[in-house]
Amino acid sequence: MLSRRHFLLGALALGLSAGCRGGRDRILNFYNWSNYIALNTIGDFEKESGIRVNYEEFSSADVSFAKLKIGVTGYDLIVAPGYMVRRMMRHDLLYPLGPELSLPEFLPHIEAPPFDPEQKYSAPYLWGTTGIGYNARKIRNAPASWSLLWEQSLAKRITILDEKRDAIGVALFKLGLDPNSVDPGELQLAKKELLKQRPLVRRYTSDFTDDLIRGETWAALGWSGDVAQAQDSNPDIRYILPEEGSFLFVDSLVVPRSAPHPEAALEFINYFFRPEVCRDITNATGYANPVAASKPLVRPELIDNNLGYPPDEVLSNLHYQEDVGEYESVWDDLWAEVKR
Repeated sequence: MLSRRHFLLGALALGLSAGCRGGRDRILNFYNWSNYIALNTIGDFEKESGIRVNYEEFSSADVSFAKLKIGVTGYDLIVAPGYMVRRMMRHDLLYPLGPELSLPEFLPHIEAPPFDPEQKYSAPYLWGTTGIGYNARKIRNAPASWSLLWEQSLAKRITILDEKRDAIGVALFKLGLDPNSVDPGELQLAKKELLKQRPLVRRYTSDFTDDLIRGETWAALGWSGDVAQAQDSNPDIRYILPEEGSFLFVDSLVVPRSAPHPEAALEFINYFFRPEVCRDITNATGYANPVAASKPLVRPELIDNNLGYPPDEVLSNLHYQEDVGEYESVWDDLWAEVKR
């Protein structure tokens, strides 16, 4: 099973070269996390709009940002996490979406995200949480705490996301600190926690679902929708949102300033906002969508469920990942030292 963040090799050369040749064809070059769309979405959009979609997938938000930062052009539409949207705005890499969009009514906690409260440069796509997926057959009476990922009895049965913002953030949560901290002393404490954890880790990977399904991993730092997909294949899988707090993420649709076909990107965003279109994507991926009118249409087992649409009392204990600005390199170095 592919995870939300598994790289599809070879698509860049095929997709962008086709998309940049010009001609009368209407084209959209779309760059997204993997397994993060319904099987029918692209085909239905192409059929209705007459726009040909070159669809590429990536494994890391840092990879997509780096491509834009060094001047790789050709992308029309990119899915980016909130903190990355803020970084892209800071580097003036995004096209303002403007009045061409027909914004629907969003769920209350999605209406004004802190990374782009006026939603001038980003349109919400899918959202979810970071927590612990675990095998209830292997782990009895699992605590609702991040301490589970430091449990000595689980040595070499733990996987940790290969995403510094999630992994370091979890260590900060466990310590009762700000999960977006840029305080050098607090980051050193987080590093010590992660170094304690390192001997227990089977592997650092964003593709954790197969390991969890097969029982090779008993506890995984993971994203809600991916854990929901694992649960579909293995009913012993459960999901914890720890009591110390956790992350709420909103992945957004953004249009690079260098986009050759921004009008096609805006047309897709308006198409996505239809309740039945985003319903299909939620039902396929397990990740909630932001459109209020779509919520009653999705699979009922996702409602008031931490794997889909958590109840309000759970949402109140969740935090957005923030742009750490000039401290990004500090976080990079810390994560590299942990994995060394």
